[in-house]
Amino acid sequence: MGAVRRTAATLLVCVTALFRAWGQPPAWSLDSCVEYALQHNCAILLQDVEVKKSRANLVQSELALLPTLNLYLNQYYNWGRSVDMQELVIVRNRLTLQTSGSVGASFLIFDGFAGINTIEMRRHLVRAADGNLRQTALEVKADIARAYLANVLAKLSRRQLEQSLENVQEQASRAAAQRHLGAAGKSDCLELEAKAADILSRIVSARSEESAQMEQLRTLLGGDVRFETDTCVTACGITDPYPEWAFQALTPPGVLAAESELAAARSALRAARGALLPTITVNAAYGTYYSDAGGDSFKAQIDGNRNPSVSLSMVLPLFNGGKVANAISLTRNDLEAAEIKLRGARQDAAIYQNQLFGQCETLLSQTRAAQARLDLLRERMQIASEEYALGAISTSEWIDASEELLQGGCEYAQTLCKYLFQLKIMEFYIDECR
Repeated sequence: MGAVRRTAATLLVCVTALFRAWGQPPAWSLDSCVEYALQHNCAILLQDVEVKKSRANLVQSELALLPTLNLYLNQYYNWGRSVDMQELVIVRNRLTLQTSGSVGASFLIFDGFAGINTIEMRRHLVRAADGNLRQTALEVKADIARAYLANVLAKLSRRQLEQSLENVQEQASRAAAQRHLGAAGKSDCLELEAKAADILSRIVSARSEESAQMEQLRTLLGGDVRFETDTCVTACGITDPYPEWAFQALTPPGVLAAESELAAARSALRAARGALLPTITVNAAYGTYYSDAGGDSFKAQIDGNRNPSVSLSMVLPLFNGGKVANAISLTRNDLEAAEIKLRGARQDAAIYQNQLFGQCETLLSQTRAAQARLDLLRERMQIASEEYALGAISTSEWIDASEELLQGGCEYAQTLCKYLFQLKIMEFYIDECR
Protein backbone atom coordinates (compact mmCIF):
# COMPACT_ATOMS: atom_id res chain seq x y z
CA MET A 1 0.00 0.00 0.00
CA GLY A 2 2.84 2.36 0.81
CA ALA A 3 4.52 1.59 -2.52
CA VAL A 4 1.31 2.42 -4.37
CA ARG A 5 1.04 5.74 -2.54
CA ARG A 6 4.66 6.59 -3.34
CA THR A 7 4.10 5.74 -7.01
CA ALA A 8 0.95 7.87 -7.16
CA ALA A 9 2.75 10.78 -5.48
CA THR A 10 5.61 10.49 -7.96
CA LEU A 11 3.20 10.52 -10.92
CA LEU A 12 1.41 13.52 -9.45
CA VAL A 13 4.67 15.44 -9.14
CA CYS A 14 5.67 14.55 -12.72
CA VAL A 15 2.29 15.61 -14.13
CA THR A 16 2.41 18.88 -12.18
CA ALA A 17 5.91 19.62 -13.45
CA LEU A 18 4.82 18.80 -17.00
CA PHE A 19 1.87 21.18 -16.84
CA ARG A 20 4.12 23.92 -15.47
CA ALA A 21 6.55 23.36 -18.34
CA TRP A 22 3.71 23.62 -20.84
CA GLY A 23 2.51 26.86 -19.30
CA GLN A 24 5.91 28.57 -19.53
CA PRO A 25 6.65 30.57 -22.69
CA PRO A 26 9.55 29.34 -24.82
CA ALA A 27 13.00 30.91 -24.56
CA TRP A 28 14.02 32.73 -27.74
CA SER A 29 17.56 33.60 -28.65
CA LEU A 30 18.48 36.92 -30.23
CA ASP A 31 18.71 35.28 -33.66
CA SER A 32 15.20 33.87 -33.24
CA CYS A 33 13.86 37.34 -32.42
CA VAL A 34 15.60 38.83 -35.44
CA GLU A 35 14.28 36.11 -37.74
CA TYR A 36 10.74 36.71 -36.50
CA ALA A 37 11.07 40.49 -36.88
CA LEU A 38 12.21 40.18 -40.50
CA GLN A 39 8.82 38.64 -41.27
CA HIS A 40 6.56 40.78 -39.05
CA ASN A 41 8.16 44.16 -38.28
CA CYS A 42 6.04 46.95 -39.77
CA ALA A 43 8.96 49.12 -40.87
CA ILE A 44 10.57 46.22 -42.73
CA LEU A 45 7.27 45.20 -44.33
CA LEU A 46 6.61 48.77 -45.52
CA GLN A 47 10.08 49.03 -47.02
CA ASP A 48 9.59 45.66 -48.71
CA VAL A 49 6.43 47.06 -50.32
CA GLU A 50 8.50 50.00 -51.61
CA VAL A 51 10.93 47.53 -53.20
CA LYS A 52 8.08 45.74 -54.96
CA LYS A 53 6.62 49.07 -56.07
CA SER A 54 9.95 50.24 -57.53
CA ARG A 55 10.32 46.97 -59.44
CA ALA A 56 6.81 47.31 -60.84
CA ASN A 57 7.63 50.86 -61.98
CA LEU A 58 10.76 49.54 -63.70
CA VAL A 59 8.74 46.93 -65.58
CA GLN A 60 6.22 49.61 -66.52
CA SER A 61 8.97 51.80 -67.96
CA GLU A 62 10.39 48.90 -69.98
CA LEU A 63 6.97 48.03 -71.36
CA ALA A 64 6.51 51.64 -72.51
CA LEU A 65 9.14 51.04 -75.22
CA LEU A 66 7.09 48.29 -76.85
CA PRO A 67 4.76 49.13 -79.80
CA THR A 68 1.06 49.48 -79.11
CA LEU A 69 -1.67 47.63 -81.01
CA ASN A 70 -5.30 48.67 -80.59
CA LEU A 71 -8.64 47.59 -82.02
CA TYR A 72 -11.14 50.42 -82.59
CA LEU A 73 -14.88 49.76 -83.01
CA ASN A 74 -17.25 52.69 -83.50
CA GLN A 75 -21.00 52.97 -83.91
CA TYR A 76 -22.40 56.29 -85.18
CA TYR A 77 -26.01 57.50 -85.12
CA ASN A 78 -26.78 60.62 -87.10
CA TRP A 79 -30.21 62.32 -87.16
CA GLY A 80 -30.63 65.13 -89.71
CA ARG A 81 -29.60 65.71 -93.27
CA SER A 82 -27.92 62.84 -95.11
CA VAL A 83 -27.34 61.61 -98.66
CA ASP A 84 -29.30 58.69 -100.11
CA MET A 85 -26.64 56.89 -102.10
CA GLN A 86 -29.21 55.05 -104.27
CA GLU A 87 -31.20 58.09 -105.36
CA LEU A 88 -28.36 60.59 -104.88
CA VAL A 89 -30.68 63.03 -103.16
CA ILE A 90 -30.53 64.82 -99.84
CA VAL A 91 -32.84 63.33 -97.26
CA ARG A 92 -33.92 65.36 -94.22
CA ASN A 93 -34.68 64.10 -90.73
CA ARG A 94 -33.42 60.61 -91.33
CA LEU A 95 -31.60 58.40 -88.84
CA THR A 96 -28.34 57.22 -90.38
CA LEU A 97 -26.40 54.31 -88.94
CA GLN A 98 -22.69 53.90 -89.59
CA THR A 99 -20.39 51.17 -88.26
CA SER A 100 -16.61 51.31 -88.52
CA GLY A 101 -13.71 49.29 -87.26
CA SER A 102 -9.94 49.47 -87.52
CA VAL A 103 -6.72 48.05 -86.13
CA GLY A 104 -3.95 50.52 -85.42
CA ALA A 105 -0.34 50.12 -84.35
CA SER A 106 2.08 52.76 -83.12
CA PHE A 107 5.79 52.54 -82.47
CA LEU A 108 7.89 55.29 -80.90
CA ILE A 109 11.20 55.57 -82.71
CA PHE A 110 12.78 58.54 -80.97
CA ASP A 111 11.72 60.47 -77.88
CA GLY A 112 14.89 62.37 -76.99
CA PHE A 113 16.19 59.32 -75.04
CA ALA A 114 13.58 60.04 -72.35
CA GLY A 115 12.38 56.42 -72.26
CA ILE A 116 15.87 54.93 -71.97
CA ASN A 117 16.85 57.39 -69.24
CA THR A 118 13.60 56.70 -67.41
CA ILE A 119 14.37 52.97 -67.42
CA GLU A 120 17.86 53.67 -66.11
CA MET A 121 16.39 55.88 -63.39
CA ARG A 122 13.96 53.13 -62.36
CA ARG A 123 16.79 50.61 -62.16
CA HIS A 124 18.72 52.85 -59.81
CA LEU A 125 15.58 53.40 -57.74
CA VAL A 126 15.20 49.62 -57.39
CA ARG A 127 18.75 49.42 -56.04
CA ALA A 128 18.02 52.36 -53.75
CA ALA A 129 14.87 50.71 -52.42
CA ASP A 130 16.77 47.49 -51.81
CA GLY A 131 19.49 49.41 -49.97
CA ASN A 132 16.89 51.20 -47.84
CA LEU A 133 15.33 47.83 -47.02
CA ARG A 134 18.66 46.47 -45.87
CA GLN A 135 19.37 49.65 -43.90
CA THR A 136 15.97 49.41 -42.21
CA ALA A 137 16.60 45.75 -41.40
CA LEU A 138 20.00 46.67 -39.93
CA GLU A 139 18.47 49.37 -37.73
CA VAL A 140 15.70 47.05 -36.57
CA LYS A 141 18.25 44.33 -35.75
CA ALA A 142 20.30 46.78 -33.71
CA ASP A 143 17.21 48.03 -31.84
CA ILE A 144 16.16 44.44 -31.11
CA ALA A 145 19.64 43.65 -29.81
CA ARG A 146 19.55 46.67 -27.48
CA ALA A 147 16.06 45.85 -26.16
CA TYR A 148 17.03 42.19 -25.75
CA LEU A 149 20.18 43.26 -23.89
CA ALA A 150 18.23 45.59 -21.60
CA ASN A 151 15.81 42.79 -20.74
CA VAL A 152 18.65 40.34 -20.06
CA LEU A 153 20.45 42.87 -17.87
CA ALA A 154 17.30 43.50 -15.84
CA LYS A 155 16.76 39.76 -15.49
CA LEU A 156 20.35 39.15 -14.41
CA SER A 157 20.13 42.01 -11.93
CA ARG A 158 16.94 40.54 -10.50
CA ARG A 159 18.54 37.12 -10.12
CA GLN A 160 21.60 38.59 -8.44
CA LEU A 161 19.35 40.48 -6.06
CA GLU A 162 17.32 37.36 -5.31
CA GLN A 163 20.50 35.45 -4.53
CA SER A 164 21.68 38.26 -2.29
CA LEU A 165 18.28 38.28 -0.59
CA GLU A 166 18.62 34.57 0.17
CA ASN A 167 22.06 35.16 1.69
CA VAL A 168 20.80 38.03 3.84
CA GLN A 169 17.77 36.03 4.99
CA GLU A 170 20.03 33.12 5.85
CA GLN A 171 22.26 35.38 7.90
CA ALA A 172 19.17 36.92 9.54
CA SER A 173 18.05 33.44 10.61
CA ARG A 174 21.48 32.76 12.08
CA ALA A 175 21.46 36.12 13.87
CA ALA A 176 18.00 35.38 15.30
CA ALA A 177 19.21 32.01 16.56
CA GLN A 178 22.31 33.57 18.10
CA ARG A 179 20.17 36.26 19.71
CA HIS A 180 18.20 33.60 21.59
CA LEU A 181 21.52 32.24 22.80
CA GLY A 182 22.69 35.70 23.75
CA ALA A 183 25.50 35.78 21.18
CA ALA A 184 23.95 38.51 18.99
CA GLY A 185 22.16 41.75 19.68
CA LYS A 186 18.79 43.04 18.53
CA SER A 187 20.43 45.72 16.38
CA ASP A 188 22.11 43.04 14.25
CA CYS A 189 18.77 41.39 13.49
CA LEU A 190 17.09 44.70 12.68
CA GLU A 191 19.96 45.70 10.40
CA LEU A 192 19.69 42.46 8.45
CA GLU A 193 15.91 42.82 8.17
CA ALA A 194 16.30 46.38 6.84
CA LYS A 195 18.85 45.14 4.31
CA ALA A 196 16.46 42.39 3.17
CA ALA A 197 13.64 44.94 2.72
CA ASP A 198 15.92 47.17 0.65
CA ILE A 199 16.94 44.29 -1.61
CA LEU A 200 13.30 43.27 -1.99
CA SER A 201 12.35 46.75 -3.23
CA ARG A 202 15.20 46.63 -5.74
CA ILE A 203 13.94 43.26 -6.96
CA VAL A 204 10.53 44.80 -7.65
CA SER A 205 12.18 47.61 -9.65
CA ALA A 206 14.21 45.09 -11.65
CA ARG A 207 11.08 43.10 -12.46
CA SER A 208 9.34 46.27 -13.66
CA GLU A 209 12.28 47.14 -15.90
CA GLU A 210 12.38 43.59 -17.21
CA SER A 211 8.69 43.74 -18.12
CA ALA A 212 9.04 47.14 -19.81
CA GLN A 213 11.94 46.00 -21.98
CA MET A 214 10.03 42.86 -22.93
CA GLU A 215 7.12 44.97 -24.17
CA GLN A 216 9.54 47.09 -26.17
CA LEU A 217 11.04 43.95 -27.66
CA ARG A 218 7.61 42.60 -28.62
CA THR A 219 6.80 45.91 -30.30
CA LEU A 220 9.98 45.73 -32.38
CA LEU A 221 9.18 42.15 -33.39
CA GLY A 222 5.84 43.33 -34.76
CA GLY A 223 3.71 40.49 -33.44
CA ASP A 224 1.83 39.47 -30.32
CA VAL A 225 3.97 36.53 -29.30
CA ARG A 226 4.88 35.28 -25.83
CA PHE A 227 8.48 34.29 -25.19
CA GLU A 228 11.32 34.73 -22.73
CA THR A 229 14.84 35.95 -23.38
CA ASP A 230 17.76 33.58 -23.03
CA THR A 231 20.33 34.50 -20.37
CA CYS A 232 22.77 31.78 -21.40
CA VAL A 233 24.86 34.46 -23.11
CA THR A 234 26.65 35.01 -19.81
CA ALA A 235 28.13 31.52 -20.13
CA CYS A 236 30.04 32.62 -23.24
CA GLY A 237 33.66 33.46 -22.84
CA ILE A 238 35.33 36.74 -23.71
CA THR A 239 36.25 36.73 -27.39
CA ASP A 240 38.32 39.21 -29.36
CA PRO A 241 36.42 41.84 -31.37
CA TYR A 242 36.49 42.19 -35.14
CA PRO A 243 39.67 43.88 -36.35
CA GLU A 244 39.45 47.49 -37.50
CA TRP A 245 40.54 46.62 -41.04
CA ALA A 246 37.37 44.53 -41.45
CA PHE A 247 35.37 47.76 -41.80
CA GLN A 248 37.55 49.36 -44.46
CA ALA A 249 36.18 47.36 -47.41
CA LEU A 250 32.54 47.61 -46.30
CA THR A 251 29.92 49.92 -47.77
CA PRO A 252 26.81 50.33 -45.59
CA PRO A 253 23.44 49.74 -47.30
CA GLY A 254 22.40 53.32 -46.48
CA VAL A 255 25.36 54.65 -48.49
CA LEU A 256 24.56 52.28 -51.38
CA ALA A 257 20.96 53.51 -51.35
CA ALA A 258 22.12 57.15 -51.40
CA GLU A 259 24.50 56.43 -54.29
CA SER A 260 21.69 54.77 -56.25
CA GLU A 261 19.36 57.70 -55.55
CA LEU A 262 22.01 60.08 -56.87
CA ALA A 263 22.41 58.03 -60.06
CA ALA A 264 18.61 57.95 -60.42
CA ALA A 265 18.46 61.74 -60.08
CA ARG A 266 21.04 62.12 -62.86
CA SER A 267 19.04 59.84 -65.15
CA ALA A 268 15.87 61.74 -64.31
CA LEU A 269 17.55 65.00 -65.31
CA ARG A 270 18.59 63.53 -68.67
CA ALA A 271 15.04 62.24 -69.19
CA ALA A 272 13.61 65.68 -68.43
CA ARG A 273 15.97 67.32 -70.92
CA GLY A 274 14.85 64.83 -73.55
CA ALA A 275 11.45 66.58 -73.64
CA LEU A 276 13.17 69.46 -75.49
CA LEU A 277 13.93 67.20 -78.46
CA PRO A 278 11.44 66.10 -81.14
CA THR A 279 9.65 62.77 -81.02
CA ILE A 280 9.27 60.51 -84.05
CA THR A 281 6.53 57.89 -84.26
CA VAL A 282 5.55 55.31 -86.90
CA ASN A 283 1.80 54.60 -87.16
CA ALA A 284 0.03 51.92 -89.15
CA ALA A 285 -3.71 51.27 -89.40
CA TYR A 286 -6.14 49.11 -91.31
CA GLY A 287 -9.88 49.82 -91.18
CA THR A 288 -13.24 49.76 -92.95
CA TYR A 289 -16.81 50.93 -92.39
CA TYR A 290 -20.50 50.39 -93.31
CA SER A 291 -23.33 52.93 -93.59
CA ASP A 292 -27.03 52.22 -94.14
CA ALA A 293 -27.12 55.32 -96.36
CA GLY A 294 -25.10 53.42 -98.95
CA GLY A 295 -26.75 51.37 -101.60
CA ASP A 296 -24.56 48.29 -101.42
CA SER A 297 -24.88 45.40 -99.02
CA PHE A 298 -22.99 45.13 -95.75
CA LYS A 299 -20.33 42.79 -97.15
CA ALA A 300 -19.89 44.83 -100.31
CA GLN A 301 -19.38 48.04 -98.33
CA ILE A 302 -16.96 46.39 -95.93
CA ASP A 303 -14.91 45.08 -98.85
CA GLY A 304 -15.07 48.34 -100.78
CA ASN A 305 -14.25 50.69 -97.91
CA ARG A 306 -11.05 49.09 -96.70
CA ASN A 307 -8.40 51.66 -95.94
CA PRO A 308 -4.83 50.62 -95.01
CA SER A 309 -2.48 53.44 -93.98
CA VAL A 310 1.08 54.00 -92.80
CA SER A 311 2.38 57.30 -91.46
CA LEU A 312 5.54 58.76 -90.02
CA SER A 313 4.94 61.63 -87.64
CA MET A 314 7.32 64.01 -85.92
CA VAL A 315 6.39 66.35 -83.08
CA LEU A 316 8.70 69.28 -82.45
CA PRO A 317 8.04 71.14 -79.18
CA LEU A 318 7.89 74.91 -79.64
CA PHE A 319 6.04 76.28 -76.62
CA ASN A 320 4.50 74.56 -73.62
CA GLY A 321 4.19 77.36 -71.12
CA GLY A 322 7.51 76.59 -69.43
CA LYS A 323 6.45 73.14 -68.22
CA VAL A 324 9.59 71.42 -69.51
CA ALA A 325 11.87 74.09 -68.05
CA ASN A 326 10.14 73.75 -64.68
CA ALA A 327 10.47 69.96 -64.80
CA ILE A 328 14.20 70.31 -65.52
CA SER A 329 14.54 72.73 -62.60
CA LEU A 330 12.80 70.26 -60.28
CA THR A 331 15.08 67.41 -61.32
CA ARG A 332 18.12 69.62 -60.73
CA ASN A 333 16.89 70.29 -57.21
CA ASP A 334 16.42 66.56 -56.69
CA LEU A 335 19.96 65.98 -57.94
CA GLU A 336 21.37 68.53 -55.50
CA ALA A 337 19.39 67.00 -52.63
CA ALA A 338 20.67 63.52 -53.57
CA GLU A 339 24.28 64.75 -53.52
CA ILE A 340 23.81 66.28 -50.05
CA LYS A 341 22.11 63.09 -48.83
CA LEU A 342 25.02 60.98 -50.07
CA ARG A 343 27.57 63.14 -48.25
CA GLY A 344 25.54 62.88 -45.05
CA ALA A 345 25.17 59.11 -45.40
CA ARG A 346 28.91 58.68 -45.80
CA GLN A 347 29.64 60.85 -42.79
CA ASP A 348 27.08 59.00 -40.65
CA ALA A 349 28.49 55.64 -41.76
CA ALA A 350 32.04 56.66 -40.82
CA ILE A 351 30.91 57.90 -37.40
CA TYR A 352 28.86 54.74 -36.79
CA GLN A 353 31.77 52.46 -37.71
CA ASN A 354 34.12 54.33 -35.38
CA GLN A 355 31.56 54.12 -32.58
CA LEU A 356 31.10 50.38 -33.08
CA PHE A 357 34.83 49.70 -32.97
CA GLY A 358 35.47 52.09 -30.08
CA GLN A 359 32.60 50.75 -27.98
CA CYS A 360 33.80 47.18 -28.45
CA GLU A 361 37.32 48.08 -27.32
CA THR A 362 35.98 49.96 -24.30
CA LEU A 363 33.57 47.22 -23.26
CA LEU A 364 36.26 44.56 -23.67
CA SER A 365 38.60 46.36 -21.25
CA GLN A 366 35.74 46.98 -18.81
CA THR A 367 34.71 43.32 -18.89
CA ARG A 368 38.22 42.10 -18.14
CA ALA A 369 38.55 44.59 -15.29
CA ALA A 370 35.14 43.58 -13.88
CA GLN A 371 36.11 39.91 -14.03
CA ALA A 372 39.31 40.52 -12.05
CA ARG A 373 37.42 42.61 -9.49
CA LEU A 374 34.74 39.92 -9.12
CA ASP A 375 37.35 37.26 -8.39
CA LEU A 376 38.82 39.46 -5.69
CA LEU A 377 35.41 40.20 -4.13
CA ARG A 378 34.56 36.49 -4.00
CA GLU A 379 37.68 35.78 -1.99
CA ARG A 380 36.91 38.69 0.34
CA MET A 381 33.34 37.48 0.81
CA GLN A 382 34.50 33.99 1.68
CA ILE A 383 36.87 35.38 4.28
CA ALA A 384 34.17 37.74 5.61
CA SER A 385 31.70 34.87 6.01
CA GLU A 386 34.22 32.82 7.96
CA GLU A 387 35.07 35.77 10.21
CA TYR A 388 31.39 36.62 10.74
CA ALA A 389 30.67 33.03 11.79
CA LEU A 390 33.50 33.31 14.35
CA GLY A 391 32.25 36.73 15.53
CA ALA A 392 35.41 38.53 14.37
CA ILE A 393 33.51 41.15 12.33
CA SER A 394 30.22 42.94 12.85
CA THR A 395 27.02 42.55 10.89
CA SER A 396 27.56 45.87 9.14
CA GLU A 397 30.95 44.74 7.88
CA TRP A 398 29.46 41.49 6.59
CA ILE A 399 26.64 43.41 4.85
CA ASP A 400 29.19 45.71 3.22
CA ALA A 401 31.14 42.72 1.89
CA SER A 402 27.94 41.12 0.62
CA GLU A 403 26.90 44.37 -1.06
CA GLU A 404 30.27 44.71 -2.76
CA LEU A 405 30.04 41.15 -4.07
CA LEU A 406 26.53 41.83 -5.35
CA GLN A 407 27.63 44.98 -7.13
CA GLY A 408 30.69 43.23 -8.55
CA GLY A 409 28.62 40.34 -9.90
CA CYS A 410 26.08 42.67 -11.46
CA GLU A 411 28.81 44.82 -12.97
CA TYR A 412 30.59 41.82 -14.50
CA ALA A 413 27.38 40.31 -15.90
CA GLN A 414 26.29 43.63 -17.36
CA THR A 415 29.61 44.50 -18.97
CA LEU A 416 29.96 40.98 -20.38
CA CYS A 417 26.45 41.09 -21.86
CA LYS A 418 27.02 44.56 -23.29
CA TYR A 419 30.24 43.42 -24.91
CA LEU A 420 28.73 40.25 -26.37
CA PHE A 421 25.71 42.11 -27.73
CA GLN A 422 27.95 44.81 -29.17
CA LEU A 423 29.81 42.06 -31.03
CA LYS A 424 26.45 40.81 -32.27
CA ILE A 425 25.51 44.26 -33.55
CA MET A 426 28.87 44.40 -35.35
CA GLU A 427 28.10 41.02 -36.89
CA PHE A 428 24.73 42.32 -38.13
CA TYR A 429 26.45 45.37 -39.58
CA ILE A 430 29.10 43.35 -41.41
CA ASP A 431 26.53 40.89 -42.81
CA GLU A 432 24.33 43.70 -44.20
CA CYS A 433 27.33 45.50 -45.70
CA ARG A 434 28.59 42.49 -47.61
